[in-house]
Amino acid sequence: MPDDQLDTLYEKITKVKTLRGRRFENGSRPESSASYSQLDDMWSEAGRPVQNSVTFTDDTSVADNQNSVVNDDGASNATASAQIREMQEQLETQRVEFENRLSAIDDGQGREAEDLKVEKEHMELQLIVVQAQMKRLLEMRGRGKIDDDFVAFEPAIYTAKQLRLIRKVLDKWRAHRAFSMAETVLSNAVTVKEANIISKELGKDVTYNFTIAAGGSLAAPSSSLDSIASLDEFGDVADPVLASATQPSVGIKVVDRVNNAIYVWSLDRLIQQLQKMRNLTTFIDRPQVSQHFSTAQPFYDSPAPVYSFIGNSLISLAPLARKLSATSTVPIFCRYTSEAIGSCRVDIKVANVIAPIKRGYGSNASTRASSPISNNLQPGSKVSCIMTVDQVKGLGSNDFASVHIQVRLASLTGPSVHNRDVYASPTVDLVTSGSSELKFRRTFQLAVTSKVLMHMREGYAPIEFFAALQPTYLERMERWDEMRDQRNVLTKPPPSRTLSANSATSTQGMRRSENDFVVEQTHDVVAWLSVCELSAEGKYAPVPVISAGHLDPGSFSLHQGLQRKLQLTLSSNSGKQLPWIAVTKLKLGNIRLLDAKGRTHESESRELVEVKIHKQQNVEFKPDGTGTLTIEAPWDSSAHESPLLNRTTASGQRILLQVQWWIDIDTCLDPVQFSMDMAVTMRARDAGGPSRFASIFSSNKHLSKSSAIFTLKMTPPLTRSAKDLWRLDTSEKYVRGEESLIGWKPRGISVVEDYERLVATERRSADVQAIKVILAANPPSSYSGGKSHDMLTKESLELWKKKFGHKGRIILSQDPGDEEAETTAVANPNIPEPLKMVAQVKLVSRSDTTTKSGPLFLLTDAHENTWKKTWFALRRPHLFMYQQANEVEEVGIISLTGVKVEQSKHMEPLLGKSHLFTLFTSSNSYVFAAPNEKELSIWIARLDPTGAPQM
Repeated sequence: MPDDQLDTLYEKITKVKTLRGRRFENGSRPESSASYSQLDDMWSEAGRPVQNSVTFTDDTSVADNQNSVVNDDGASNATASAQIREMQEQLETQRVEFENRLSAIDDGQGREAEDLKVEKEHMELQLIVVQAQMKRLLEMRGRGKIDDDFVAFEPAIYTAKQLRLIRKVLDKWRAHRAFSMAETVLSNAVTVKEANIISKELGKDVTYNFTIAAGGSLAAPSSSLDSIASLDEFGDVADPVLASATQPSVGIKVVDRVNNAIYVWSLDRLIQQLQKMRNLTTFIDRPQVSQHFSTAQPFYDSPAPVYSFIGNSLISLAPLARKLSATSTVPIFCRYTSEAIGSCRVDIKVANVIAPIKRGYGSNASTRASSPISNNLQPGSKVSCIMTVDQVKGLGSNDFASVHIQVRLASLTGPSVHNRDVYASPTVDLVTSGSSELKFRRTFQLAVTSKVLMHMREGYAPIEFFAALQPTYLERMERWDEMRDQRNVLTKPPPSRTLSANSATSTQGMRRSENDFVVEQTHDVVAWLSVCELSAEGKYAPVPVISAGHLDPGSFSLHQGLQRKLQLTLSSNSGKQLPWIAVTKLKLGNIRLLDAKGRTHESESRELVEVKIHKQQNVEFKPDGTGTLTIEAPWDSSAHESPLLNRTTASGQRILLQVQWWIDIDTCLDPVQFSMDMAVTMRARDAGGPSRFASIFSSNKHLSKSSAIFTLKMTPPLTRSAKDLWRLDTSEKYVRGEESLIGWKPRGISVVEDYERLVATERRSADVQAIKVILAANPPSSYSGGKSHDMLTKESLELWKKKFGHKGRIILSQDPGDEEAETTAVANPNIPEPLKMVAQVKLVSRSDTTTKSGPLFLLTDAHENTWKKTWFALRRPHLFMYQQANEVEEVGIISLTGVKVEQSKHMEPLLGKSHLFTLFTSSNSYVFAAPNEKELSIWIARLDPTGAPQM
């Protein structure tokens, strides 16, 4: 499209924007019915965005800002309609002309055709956005009110050259992900550690550790010789998150010694598999449930690959973009160790080049600058090249049983060509033959578009190597991970001391405060809700809750026309680790009817009505490490204006209400929202309560309150300073059973540093080989200037040493700076204020299978040596506490997340109790006393079935 037509189109869009601003200046609303009919007609053809998106120019809809009088004259309407039709005709003419020009040009023929396509796609996208905004403006115009979240869109039309520069800058910017990857590694170290612990406990011969998965063609490399490669689109075979990654990301290296393979998972997949691993340990004592879980599926790829990716060579495509044949010897880099494991010779010979067909369509000449080297490929041309890979060295039979080479067509064409063709060499058995027998030869025919040409000029093509692994190679990979971090500690320079000798000595062995670290926290919160009605004695008494079983939270039996109040009690085993302050808001609403068949019927009373909370709130942190928060609030059911709450409820039916409350927690950025459903049954005012005698012959239980369990996950905000990266480290966070790892820790940010060094090294090596070929094909001309040879050489070296761009470099460090640590410890000895965290709440589903129940003595106050006999029921993943054996009055719940059981005979004479054992969870610890030795053994085996107690 010529520049004058683009300018005209942009002026019309600007005119629309100006009219839109004038339309809402004084909040005026159009009164012309003709305006509405014209505007409705404008959007009738939704498939033509160019025509429809810029015709919102009805002058009769614009209020006069000076006299606020709407022009509703018929002649003015006719004039405006004529103007709209004229603009539509002009835009339609331009659209038809533009599409005719594009259809006349074959795909990929000529640089101008590529530019026109890019500009057309960009223009259509801009106009579609404008069209959507115009529709929204019409809706707001009809309502006479502008939405609060409405943001004006400023259309911008860029040329093809500008769009290429924008994409190039964005791609370069997105590739700098070292800092965000370091954050991901440190904050998810505890996840990798837990996966290795479970694998060790269940005897699975597999380990997990961090690695960096390169984006693009090396995002998820897999051998084309594996039979499973053709099934990756069916079911849970491929890793969609990893396969679709275009930029480097943190991955998980799986060292599978059962199948002698190494492969990479995405971090998302490890989290999914970890939940399945937890299920195996949680329900290991319940065969009727654990039989439905596959014991191997969460730990390995099923089936595992026969050939594992061991490394790649990298070649530059710059000589091919200049029609030059190139032969170079390049190293083979292992992406797990970032070291060279061998070398190979790569020869790319240009066999034939077909120049593009030049066609004239009366379009303007391209404005793109020509290359200083004329012997270049042009968009629209076709090139045939022969790639040969041979003289492979360094791959031995001690590490690899057999090996083959693989090249992807997408490596040569770039991501613009969606092609999954993969070409592999014959497999060579290294036990009987040497690596020199490994060869690859293939002829490629490439259609060169502008995007493919850009990839050839600036991109690289990896040559992939796959092998069937030997057990010695797997052991060496595991040892390398351990030695890498140890080497990083040994080579750490001694810290500089700027403080006095006494202060340095006092802080040298100081343990960092846990408040210095900002790690994800998980807390279990139990909510007990009761409803009290005013009795004849003038006191509030709790109404009974009819429950059909452990899975049923119960239904409150209410009477018509009585005053009520709600009592909400929150309990947490985290104690002061969850420093809640008060409940800031309480709402009820969203009334529904649950019929006898379990179907839910909505009602018109959907609004949540806020209930006023009494000022007196009871917050208590008990000596046993638990914390409670209790509030009371009057509840007037007539405020909901629902007939369901005004009439009696039919037999077998319940009324559901949604209860929401917000808790102000000292360590959270905003109040945390909780939500649960409560069920009520309306009875007549003079109706008697449910018969407890009848409940003896039924399965229903009469409770005094309804309960719900929530999981509160508090996530720290990611740091924006490289100096604070160490605060995100979760590798030191305790996980039950980590003693079995014998000091093993997951990789730290050294994995990111190794990847950055690997990318720089292999690209520099590829660039050197490409520059040699280009300079050999274009020998420099003789110098005719006045400078001497030595001076010219000196100036060239000085220019070569200069570094352009940003001079700063982000230094990643997993350890706090010694100077910063000492200065903080001396100048600010107080505990630093923790960062405010972001909270997420999830309602935990109930379990009705009891694997163990019985009485135990619980130490409630260690200072006073106070014991309380309580009835316990184990229903994973929680341990429920009741006042009596009938399991009616629930008094507490213990989460078994990260549970660990210890038994010590030395504690019995100190506490004066026998048959003691200690239960450690992720948030608290408990001391129990069993009635006898047999019960002690049974409780220990049920609570921690995967680990034997430590004596």
